[in-house]
Amino acid sequence: MTLRVVIADDEPLALLRLAIALGTMDGIELLGAAENGVEAQEMIRAFKPDVVLLDIDMPELDGVGLVDALRGAGGPAVVFVTAHDQFAVDAFRQGAIDYLLKPLDEARLRKALERVEAALGEKRAPERLANLSAVVETLQRRLEGPPSTDFWVNQKSGLTQVPMAEVTWFSVEGDYTILHSQRGDLLVHESLRSVEARLEKDAFIRVHRNAIVRRSAIAAVDRAGRSGLELRLVDGARVRVSKAYKRAIIAFMAARGAP
Repeated sequence: MTLRVVIADDEPLALLRLAIALGTMDGIELLGAAENGVEAQEMIRAFKPDVVLLDIDMPELDGVGLVDALRGAGGPAVVFVTAHDQFAVDAFRQGAIDYLLKPLDEARLRKALERVEAALGEKRAPERLANLSAVVETLQRRLEGPPSTDFWVNQKSGLTQVPMAEVTWFSVEGDYTILHSQRGDLLVHESLRSVEARLEKDAFIRVHRNAIVRRSAIAAVDRAGRSGLELRLVDGARVRVSKAYKRAIIAFMAARGAP
């Protein structure tokens, strides 16, 4: 059978990679690519696809909200494509057709689509959506709950668990993020913006468009040039503070009682 597919992700590079991967597969018809949940909802109504591949963290209407809107509407099968493994792994196992962790693995994508084909042959839409309802409720409970105490990094060898308390800072390298911790550095295959959404705001602070640091890891603040600032971290790293975040750092250090 030919699977009619709509994809949705607010990161253009991730959307392009997914579209290219689908384009190499037989029996796939890509109907549309949406950059947010609202666009995806409109495409679903217009094209009536068999399956939607959704990111969770999207503007306007996120993946969770979109699935919630599909309940009771006889909608398509849903496969989540997410970097948010800290809550997704357990939740998706409760009833979603499948979930995929970024960076996308084509073999896993093929397997997910095979599961969709099997599900479409065995289940009617209301039954699929009833399963997804349980997923939505679980996701909402997890999203509303306390922040995760661990940061999970998806690597080729599997998921690596890093306690949040051991993370000192995050930096950017190309399209990816580097996690710096007491155990060493790890490459995170997602944007810094996506990483920031996973962090506890009271524990971390953005100091540059390319850097986020743990507040408790700041050992000192030094002058840099005539009016700039540079952070000295407990691991010896030095991180430049950009002009846009200078006031936030000054306010934080003042609240901490730094001279």
